[in-house]
Amino acid sequence: MAVAFPAPISPLRRRARAFATGLAASAVLAVALALLMLWLLWRLNWPHTRAAGDPAFGISYSCNQAEYLLLEDTTLGLGAVPDDRPGRVEWCAARLDDILAATGARYLRLSAEWSQVEPREGEFDFTLIDALLATAQARGARVLLTVGVKAQRHPEFYVPQWVLDSANLGNQAVISDNPYLREQALAMVTAVVQHVAGSPAIDSWSADNEPYVTSGRDVSWKNWELGRDFVAAESAIIRANDPAGRPILVNHGQHFVQDRRWEDALADGDILGTSIYPFRNQSILGVRFVAPILEIGPFGPNYAYQARRARQAGKPYWITEMQAEPWAAGDVHAISPANPSPNFSPGKFDRSIDYARRTGADRVYLWGSEWWLYQRERYGDGSWLEQARAVLAPPGALAPQGGEVAHTGNDISQP
Repeated sequence: MAVAFPAPISPLRRRARAFATGLAASAVLAVALALLMLWLLWRLNWPHTRAAGDPAFGISYSCNQAEYLLLEDTTLGLGAVPDDRPGRVEWCAARLDDILAATGARYLRLSAEWSQVEPREGEFDFTLIDALLATAQARGARVLLTVGVKAQRHPEFYVPQWVLDSANLGNQAVISDNPYLREQALAMVTAVVQHVAGSPAIDSWSADNEPYVTSGRDVSWKNWELGRDFVAAESAIIRANDPAGRPILVNHGQHFVQDRRWEDALADGDILGTSIYPFRNQSILGVRFVAPILEIGPFGPNYAYQARRARQAGKPYWITEMQAEPWAAGDVHAISPANPSPNFSPGKFDRSIDYARRTGADRVYLWGSEWWLYQRERYGDGSWLEQARAVLAPPGALAPQGGEVAHTGNDISQP
């Protein structure tokens, strides 16, 4: 019986097979090298290489945010409450006192909102900021006070309606170039600083809030920002009217590495401040996910480098907003123990604290104190306040000084 042998492979086919094998091996090697490079970029990124420091931790507080969460809860069918309602000042101060008592915070960031302190041209109302400063002083908390056109929380630009009616800002980008707004804003800064400079609770100032970050009061005005010359004028007014000579912070919120306006903030203030939100909601092709923005290697902001630059310039580096609440894609009122947010969890809270420590910051203000209180009052979940207290007033830390603040009632549901 004849034995059949396979036909010999032609040299051309052998070369083609060898080429295909080599091409596949090269592709596998290229993918492996790319993955290795990505891993190295991640592993050598500052959150994984910088040693954890020991900054002073504090909180930010906004009366407007406390009202929105506690008095305008959409899950309970509640609507907006007016700013001129009786008892508002006492209610806002009492909520701040609740938070300070629960967390033991010794550093506090407040804002003097323009629309609040000057509701009508030349008519000033300092009752709210006075009450908040008195509450801080009674609790032994030191205050970083923001004065200017921008303040904490939405809508950030707290321009009074009477200014909007006369200034015709529209889509003007650098609104501080508007002569009418500039004149009125600097007059307001002067009045505020002259009024509160005697408060022993204040240990530092902020010349506006993120002045070089573009934003706006609604969807049609998203390109507003403030000029460096305006911030310099604010700083000069603060210095001229503060006999104590307390330092002035200028802060910036950098989202990606290509934004270099933080260098302007570093040059323009005695203290460089920044805002850090490590967990951001993203969507690609309709798929929603939470992006750990500090884990994207060289594409994300290098806050540790900013801290080094500040120290080289002989200036402190503070985190004025460190994420400690959900960045909600929907109604934040709906987030509860039974319906947690994928954007923020107790584990992510711990990661935020670790990130903050590794930046090399000297002071860190946690962003979310009003939400912690809301979770306790609305859902009976005091764990967020307890987790914050472990950071803000750890065992063995010196207790805050000062006594209780007199209020006109502590029913949190009443304005």
